Amino acid sequence: MNTTADYLPYLSQGVIASVALGGASFVAASMLGLVLAIVRDHSSTFVKLLISLYISLFRALPELLTVLLTYYGSIVITNSLGLPDLNPFAAALLAFGVQIGSYACQIFSDAYRAVPRGLIEAAHAVGMSEFKINVRIAIPLMLRLAAPSLGSLLMVTIKLTAIASAIGVTELTRRGQIVAGATHDPLTVFGYAAVIYLAVSAVLTVLQRRLETAKRL
Repeated sequence: MNTTADYLPYLSQGVIASVALGGASFVAASMLGLVLAIVRDHSSTFVKLLISLYISLFRALPELLTVLLTYYGSIVITNSLGLPDLNPFAAALLAFGVQIGSYACQIFSDAYRAVPRGLIEAAHAVGMSEFKINVRIAIPLMLRLAAPSLGSLLMVTIKLTAIASAIGVTELTRRGQIVAGATHDPLTVFGYAAVIYLAVSAVLTVLQRRLETAKRL
């Protein structure tokens, strides 16, 4: 009979799926949040209200509920249209991208408000278009100001990928459930999984601190 240690390579492979899903979700969420933050600052009151409702709604919903609604809702839609079902990984990516995007939008909005208004006004004064101001001045400064919060958001997103096991994504937690069923030793299995998650978080923390140090130089 195989011991829990024999399944360590199988468990470790789950990190690839966790990091891939978390990283892709973070990129999608960051892009969505950045665009909405800029649009929010330059739009009408009605559009600002819609974006604020989006942020409030998805920050209030539990992540597990969002994943389940996205996955089973996509099945209903694809079946009604005669299209292939969305696979669990893609459904989780969509759910996390939209929900984490609400947090990213708030982070970027706060960063945008912290950009010195004098720089924006000076750019307008020399005749720069709104697009060039955003690309050359606002967005680089926003990314710089938001970097610490975005680093924390990335770590949270990767940890949230464990929720995707509820719809069958074979990330680390799901693989732990499979191994626990085979070995009947869930405590040891999930103990190993916790150590792996801690190792990933430690690596990300070191990278985040190095980026923050480089940013200050």
